[in-house]
Amino acid sequence: MELRRKLFHLFALLLWIVPIVYFPKSITLALFVLVMAINLLVVLRVGFKRLGWFYRFVLSLERPKNYQRPGIQALWANLGIFISYLISKEGAVAGVLVLAVGDAISGLAGQRWGKKKLLGKSLEGFLAFFLSSFICLLPFYGLWQTLVLAFVGAVTELLSGRIDDNFTVPICVSLTYTLFY
Repeated sequence: MELRRKLFHLFALLLWIVPIVYFPKSITLALFVLVMAINLLVVLRVGFKRLGWFYRFVLSLERPKNYQRPGIQALWANLGIFISYLISKEGAVAGVLVLAVGDAISGLAGQRWGKKKLLGKSLEGFLAFFLSSFICLLPFYGLWQTLVLAFVGAVTELLSGRIDDNFTVPICVSLTYTLFY
């Protein structure tokens, strides 16, 4: 179940790179609005049960704790990526890469090997987030940029606490990219 969730998370979020990089800004913004509107309708369950196959699909990707508000984490991710895009197109690409890869790998690693707790999360998950983000970013950015962006993403995920890391990670990575590069 968790593997299926994380693989969907990885590939669905990576899809945002296509409009961010290749589409005109007006089309990308319209796409963000459309996706978040549909996502909000899912969270609010507006007409949700009438689309039985879609309802079952969304619930198949949710953790039991989110059954009452299916799609809420996707909404936070889409909103975080949207804000990161408004901050910086180039920074948004880094934010999407870090969120998609780092969050997916850290969740799987933390669940499988996580033993040492670090602020409510596992040290192993934190290290997996950092290393997977670093490896993913390295072909596109310089060594120091990659180290900083991967570290900011991993620390943001670790410290996110009550605020969903799907929201905070792309924004913090995009802000870091914009401020320092």
